[in-house]
Amino acid sequence: MAKNRGTDAQLLTMHELAAYLHLDEATVSKLVMQGKIPSLQVDRQWRFKRTAIDEWIEQQLVGDDENFADVPDGMKLPLEDLVPDQAIITNLRARTPVGVIEELAARAYTNGWLSDKPWFVGAVVERESLSSTAMDGGVAFLHTRAKDKGKIARPFMIVGRSWEGIMFGAPDNGPTYLFFLLGLKYDRLHLPILGRLARALRNPATIAKLRSLSSPDQLRALLLKEDAAVRLGYAPEMQEHAAFKPKLDRTLRLRAIRRLQSQKQAEITTAERRAAALDESLPKSARAAKAAAAKAAKAEARAAAKAAGKSAPAKKK
Repeated sequence: MAKNRGTDAQLLTMHELAAYLHLDEATVSKLVMQGKIPSLQVDRQWRFKRTAIDEWIEQQLVGDDENFADVPDGMKLPLEDLVPDQAIITNLRARTPVGVIEELAARAYTNGWLSDKPWFVGAVVERESLSSTAMDGGVAFLHTRAKDKGKIARPFMIVGRSWEGIMFGAPDNGPTYLFFLLGLKYDRLHLPILGRLARALRNPATIAKLRSLSSPDQLRALLLKEDAAVRLGYAPEMQEHAAFKPKLDRTLRLRAIRRLQSQKQAEITTAERRAAALDESLPKSARAAKAAAAKAAKAEARAAAKAAGKSAPAKKK
C-alpha cells in the first residue's frame, strides 16, 4: 500500500496541474485534449506524471534543436537587440486595453517577430484577466504566462506610448501611458528583462521624459541609457510621482496646437453641415421664411448701427 501511495503522490489531477502551471483549468484541459501535455487516464480521469510535466516544461523553454546553454542570459543581453527603432510606437491609436494589445502585437507581426498573432493576443489578454500588469505611475509590462517557442520567431519587445493615457487597471487607479509588450520566448530571458525594465522605470522623472520625447530614436536612446545605468548598479534618487509631469518639447507643443486647431475646425464644419442638412429638410416655404427673417434681422441691425452713429455727439474742434 505504501508503494501505491507513493505512486499516486507523483500523479497530478487536472486542478493540481493547473495550479502547478499557473493556468486556469479550461486552458489546461484544452491543451490536454489537443495532446500537447503528456497525460494518462486512471479510472477514466486525466492524471499527469510530475516528472513528465517537468520534462515538458523544459522543452518549452528551448527549442528541440537548441541547447539551454545557447539561450542568452537575460541580465547580459543588450536591450538594443530587443528594441530596434521599428519596435517603438510613439502615438498609439488604440483607446481600449484590448486595442492596445492588438496594436502592439500587430507591430511585432508586421516585423516578422511573431508568427501567430491571434494566439499571442489571446494569451496576453488571458494574462491581463488574472491581474493587470500596469504599475503605479503610468507604465504596464504586458506578457503571456505560457511560452510557445514555435509561435515567436525571435525574442522582441514592443514599446507603445499613448498621449491621452488608457485606464488599464493600475493600482493607483490612474491612466497608463507607456506599454511594454514582451515576447521573450524563453523564461530565462523573461524574468531578468522584466526586472531590468522595472528598475529602469522606477524613477518618475524617467517616465515623464519618455512621455514627452517626440521621436522614436530619442525615446529609445533614453530607455537604453536608463537600462545601462541599471546594469551598472546605479540607483537614481527617487521622487514622488505627483511631482513630475511631462514637459512637451517644441515639436510636441506645435503638434498639440495643430491637433486642437484641427479638432475645432472639424467641430465647426460638422455644425455647419448639420445646420445645412436641417435647412434642406425644411419645406420650401419654411426655408423662404427663415431666409427672409435672417435678411430682416440683418437690415434691422444695420439700421440700428446707422442710427446710433447719427445720435453720437460730434467731437469739439
